[in-house]
Amino acid sequence: MNILLTSAGRRVSLLRAFRRAVENLKGSKIMAADCDSTAPTLIEADESFILPRVSSDRYIEELINICEQKKIDLVIPLIDPELPLLASSKDIFYKIGCIVAISSPETVNIGNDKLATWEFFTSNNIPAAQTFMEEEVQEKLIRHELSFPVIIKPRCGSSSQGIIKCDTRDQLSFYISKENDIIIQELLLGPEVTLDIMGDGQGGLLSLVPRKRLKIRGGEVERGITVDDGLFYDYVAKIVQILKPFGAINIQCFITGGGPVFTEINPRFGGGYPLADTAGAQFPEMLIALARGEKVKPRIGQYQRGLLMSRFDEAFFIALENDPLGYSLMEL
Repeated sequence: MNILLTSAGRRVSLLRAFRRAVENLKGSKIMAADCDSTAPTLIEADESFILPRVSSDRYIEELINICEQKKIDLVIPLIDPELPLLASSKDIFYKIGCIVAISSPETVNIGNDKLATWEFFTSNNIPAAQTFMEEEVQEKLIRHELSFPVIIKPRCGSSSQGIIKCDTRDQLSFYISKENDIIIQELLLGPEVTLDIMGDGQGGLLSLVPRKRLKIRGGEVERGITVDDGLFYDYVAKIVQILKPFGAINIQCFITGGGPVFTEINPRFGGGYPLADTAGAQFPEMLIALARGEKVKPRIGQYQRGLLMSRFDEAFFIALENDPLGYSLMEL
């Protein structure tokens, strides 16, 4: 089983989880690709490849070439911008014997568009943060119908980038005039929880591991703790039944006095997945089994509660004269 992590960046822990999952499959390799030759995961991988940026017209073509040449069985996309491309191209990969761990284009589009996410939640009676487009907010400001504070988010943003808190009408009006393609959302108070979810692609829920976010750095959880799934199971089962995600997704929510209120769907592995994995999630093993056409038994509730993750930075140090990945830094 040859597995390729794309846009692999700093996801060393995730790569190691997949390596563990194939340790009994002889001849398997865990490979990685990124547009940056200094990405840490490229160093950890069994083989590494440089791809153009996701925005390049050559991205899919060159990725397909790698998959053909290296006989890749399973592709794991890891950043939001590549998800629509791979969701719409997965049949091409399938024809060359490669499974892309991604949901349908419709599910990916719902997750990548925060307005569509809110519309999905509300139309299916799932508690969601009040969300408005700019035009609607302008009307509410005129009628004094908007409660503060609120937050501004890019409609299709990721990694908590571009989020702005507004405490007053003047602040909101100022930032609305400066930003494009945004949504305005009520500011929710209470603990924020990420739900790591594994779906079988047919509407079946295979695993759910909730983790409370304790500290965030650069849009990614630095410290977190696993919590009980009782508050979330019914909502998650309903979401999975409707969206039919294939592989790993994560959903964000806040715990309010009235229970969980949902904000986002990310149809990919979350940056904090290593906590769920260490708690017993086994998403790589299940995903590999699905890709091999095997029957996968759900592992609902089979994880360790109260497991704390406190991350710190590690580093690879490479003597550049050996130039293992083709760096050109020595020429500077």
